[in-house]
Amino acid sequence: MIEDQRRPRQRRKEARPGEILDAAFEEFALSGFAATKLDDVAARAGITKGTIYLYYASKEELFVATFKEMARPVMENIASLTERLNGPAMDILRAHFRIVYDHMVLDRRGRELQRMLAAEGGRFPDLTERWHDEVIGPAIGQLRAVLRYGVERGEFRPVDMDVFCHILISPVLMASNWYVVFGDRRPLDLAGFYEAHLDTLGRTLLVSRGT
Repeated sequence: MIEDQRRPRQRRKEARPGEILDAAFEEFALSGFAATKLDDVAARAGITKGTIYLYYASKEELFVATFKEMARPVMENIASLTERLNGPAMDILRAHFRIVYDHMVLDRRGRELQRMLAAEGGRFPDLTERWHDEVIGPAIGQLRAVLRYGVERGEFRPVDMDVFCHILISPVLMASNWYVVFGDRRPLDLAGFYEAHLDTLGRTLLVSRGT
């Protein structure tokens, strides 16, 4: 294994944006966007407030960077699925939604992110617009590509892409919101929920071969 020959100070500087985002996420989750103070983020990260401004121009930019980092694993994994489409489209959709459920429903951070955006969206519409434009919009674009691929290979029946993409993601939002509202008090059979979601998609999308 090759040793990292960079100086500790250099390694620390390169790690700092991630440390700031981790601290920011915890503060935003604790207090919400409006009540979060950059002083508190800095204290949690063990830095000065001025250091935050070296990386992020404002609290809004810090919030946007935080949710983009939270969504990054989902977006990268989904992009890898649709980069070279091959094989059954339904298998691709299953893999797609397995990633989404793992990161946006099972992961506490994904659920907290949905809760924050729902709570703050009415007061700060610019934040939800950024979330849509930089995360939700591209994710829907990936779904649209899978649907189009399935239609082209004769596996899926033709559908209204724009409408159906929103229908596809609605169960994920419902499952995430269920956990936000009820936590572990009213546990959701998430494995069963996921299978029912994909079964419904298959029954709706797949071209029947029996007729």
